[in-house]
Amino acid sequence: MPGRLVRALGVGVVAGALLGSTGCDKVKELLQPEADLTVAKAKLQEGDLPAASAEFERLSGEHPENVDVAVGRAYAQMLAGDAAGADATLAAVLPTAGEKAGEITLRRALLAQRAKNFDDVKKYGVASGLPQGKLLAAEVHLIDLEGDEAAALFRELSGAGGPVGETAATYLKMLESDNQHVAGLAEATALWSLGDRETALTTASELVPELPADQEATAEAVIVWASRAATTGKPAVAMTLLDGLEAPPAGQAWRVEATRAIAAAAAGDNEDALSKFAALRAAAAPSDGLADARATACAVASDPALAQRLVEGLESAAVARCLAKAGAADAASRAPAGPLKSHLENP
Repeated sequence: MPGRLVRALGVGVVAGALLGSTGCDKVKELLQPEADLTVAKAKLQEGDLPAASAEFERLSGEHPENVDVAVGRAYAQMLAGDAAGADATLAAVLPTAGEKAGEITLRRALLAQRAKNFDDVKKYGVASGLPQGKLLAAEVHLIDLEGDEAAALFRELSGAGGPVGETAATYLKMLESDNQHVAGLAEATALWSLGDRETALTTASELVPELPADQEATAEAVIVWASRAATTGKPAVAMTLLDGLEAPPAGQAWRVEATRAIAAAAAGDNEDALSKFAALRAAAAPSDGLADARATACAVASDPALAQRLVEGLESAAVARCLAKAGAADAASRAPAGPLKSHLENP
C-alpha cells in the first residue's frame, strides 16, 4: 500500500513566499519529507518492520497532513496487524488529501475488505469514485443479493477498459446468462474475490458440475475452480471437479494434470504428486507454467520433505517462501535479491 514519493517543492521560492506570512513552522509542516520517506520505505523493503514503523510514526508527528507519510504509516500498521489503526490514519489525512482523496478512500475500502467488513467496502468503494472501488462495491452488492445494483455498476464499468472493464464485462455476461447456474457462479466469483473463499468454494462446487458440458467456458471454469480448491485446503473438491471434466480446452491438458498434482501434494499423496510432475516434465509441459505449478504444490504440501523435493533445482520468491515454511535451511539462497531475501537471511 505505500504511496508514490512526491516531488520535493522548490524550497527557495516556496519558503520565501510562506515565511512572509506563516513562519518557519508552517514551512516545515508543508515541505515534503522526501529523504526521510525514502529511508522509511527502504526499511520496509529490507523487511525491518519495527524500524519502518518507528520512522513512519516520527514522520507522522512532524507532517500530520502529508498524504504520502500517512499512506506509508497505514501500510506499516496494516502489516503489523493493526487494521483499525491503519484506517484511522487514512481517515485523519482524508480532509487534506485533495486530488488523492479517491485513492485514500479506495485504500480504506481495501482495508475493510481484509477485515471482511463488507458494508464499509461498499461505502468506501463507491465514495472513492475510482473504477477499482466501484468494482469492489459491485461485488459486495452481488453477495448481498442486490443483483440490480451490482449489474448497474458492472454495466457502468464494462466500458472502462483495462482489467477492471474486462472483469466487469465478464460479471455482466454471467449475470445476464439464461442459465441460472452460470448466473449463480457470478456470486461465487465475487465471494472469492472479496476473500470469503470457504463459501465461494462451497457454492462453486455445487454450480460448476451443472454448467453446460458442451461449452469451452465450462471447461475453463472447471480448471479455475479446481485450482482454487487445490490451493485452499480442498483437494478432494478439486479432484471431484476435474473428474467431471469431459475434455480440457485445446492445449490446456497440462494444466489439468498440474492441478491434479497440486491437489495430490495438498492431500499428502507424495508419490502421486511427484510422479504426476515427472510425467509433465516428460511431456514437455510449458517450463514457466510447470515451475509455477511446482512452487504452488510446494506451498500447499502437507509434508515438508515433499515440499523440498517438489522444487529441486528451482529458484524464485515463491520457492523461497514455501521452503521457509517447510523449515528448509537453504530457503534464503533460493530467493532473488530483495525484501524477502533480506527477511529470510535476518529472521
